[in-house]
Amino acid sequence: MSRFAETQNTVDVVIVGGGPVGLLLTYQLARFGCRVSIIEQDDKTQSSYGRASTMWPRTIELLDQLDLAEPLIQAGMITRSGLHFHEGRRVKGGLMYGNRMDKLGDTFFKFALHLRQRLTEEIFADAASKEIGSTHMMLHRMQGFTIDQNEDSHPVTVQIKDLNTEEVVDIKCKYLIGADGGKSTVRKLANISFEGEHTQGRWIRMDARVTTDMPNPRCLNSIDSASHGQILWCPIDNGLTRIGYVFSGSLIEKYGGVEGVTQEVAMVEAKQALHPFKLEFLSVDWFTIYGIGQRIAGTFCANDRVFLAGDAGHTHSSGSAQGLNTDLAWKLALRVRGLAKKALLDSYDAERRQVVQTVIDNDKVISTLISGHYPPRFQGRSEPTRELLTEWFNDLNMQHFTLGLGISYPLSLLNVTIADPSVATIDPGERGPDVYLTSLGTGDPLRLQKILSNRAKFSIVVFSGNTEYTRLALVDLRTTITALDSFVNVFPAQIFQWFTIPATFGNGGQEILGCHPFGKVYLDTEMKAHEMYGVDIRRGAVIVFRPDGWIGTVVPLSGVGQLNHYFDAILNRR
Repeated sequence: MSRFAETQNTVDVVIVGGGPVGLLLTYQLARFGCRVSIIEQDDKTQSSYGRASTMWPRTIELLDQLDLAEPLIQAGMITRSGLHFHEGRRVKGGLMYGNRMDKLGDTFFKFALHLRQRLTEEIFADAASKEIGSTHMMLHRMQGFTIDQNEDSHPVTVQIKDLNTEEVVDIKCKYLIGADGGKSTVRKLANISFEGEHTQGRWIRMDARVTTDMPNPRCLNSIDSASHGQILWCPIDNGLTRIGYVFSGSLIEKYGGVEGVTQEVAMVEAKQALHPFKLEFLSVDWFTIYGIGQRIAGTFCANDRVFLAGDAGHTHSSGSAQGLNTDLAWKLALRVRGLAKKALLDSYDAERRQVVQTVIDNDKVISTLISGHYPPRFQGRSEPTRELLTEWFNDLNMQHFTLGLGISYPLSLLNVTIADPSVATIDPGERGPDVYLTSLGTGDPLRLQKILSNRAKFSIVVFSGNTEYTRLALVDLRTTITALDSFVNVFPAQIFQWFTIPATFGNGGQEILGCHPFGKVYLDTEMKAHEMYGVDIRRGAVIVFRPDGWIGTVVPLSGVGQLNHYFDAILNRR
């Protein structure tokens, strides 16, 4: 009998693909109250290491709000800076967004985190296994799916084959997610196009234990090579190093085609690539030669029931990746639980597509320049491609986008300016910056982003300012939100979490505010949070954080009616 038949054949969501994106979605959806089954055709316990290895600050912030950053940091390798070399000398250039990360402003994750994909998968799988409602099935393959438009409850039927017993069973669900990679079966069966380009160049990636005379070899370094493009030198977990370089057409011809590229060949060419630095291999754990394809799916959602995530929806080189897909689960969970309108789930494609298209556009430029060629953007320029790559990486907007800290979403039903923009300088659609607050009593420092833990709830944060000026407005706010027509009484209470941040010192929330506090109280005695968010301490403001930490809307303390309007567009009433 199939293990599915022994567990459950009706769930909220079926996820196809047991890689990091699929496992992270499984963990999140189970954490947010959904029943999930994840299907993986391979035995992941036997899989090799390698593959994706780096997470940038914004990804780590998002994982921290899901209580996952700490185990990843414990298992991985951190870099805060890096060097770039040309002809054996340190010069300006290379992966400049990974250099001097201590200069980054409003994040406390001023580093990059490196660990091999299999370790990430193990941590995500362990976290998911501890959540009620998740089932992880290896050695199962999706054969197909159907959607019954006349079925309201669980309209999707997924055919799953147990590769041990050859038995095929049907699993009914509300939604199907394809997280099954660039060759996605879900995407193909859903007849979703996958347009884009595939470059002719090839790249080598290898994880090895090495010795070298390169300075600072445990930094995120890069090296210019006339024959192998710009070399990636990335320290990873367990004392290993990820080495990457261009394997040009002439090198492929030298070895009689891609089939002739063995591990020994990769080692020989790596030594040539690092010249004049010496490189000796003690062991090699993994190596691959691969091509780069920049593609994007025609839609990330088909028939309102089938979603694509990760490489199933878009592909590009690992060098431009920002790490994982964290913007689907909370939207889907609120819809599954009947708390949100369809419009909220529809925002997934629009928001995701904008970010992905920018990643792909950037990747085309970067991969072309690293290979020693001129992309259309730089046609007609005569400088060496390494200098143009330095120019590209030196752009601060590009750096902040790559690190994820500069990603923002356009105005929409989810990101709304519905009040006087002067209420705060932070805008809807922007990432909420992190800042230290202090706890009542002990005065312990606490980070705002950690307080706003992602439980698929909207965080309503009352920046109460200096209560000598705002006390009457706060009392009015307390009275207004208790009215029968207030959003607090109109929409399900479990979808909100409340916090109050006064810009003053005090020994009790009610004493500080002059009324019952709005959720937990954390002090901003140095007014850094109010300053960072641009809230006037004489006026205060209410800032709505989406579950993923981006800003939904900002209203004055008198803006309860505006919050009614905001939530009415995306949430179902009680």
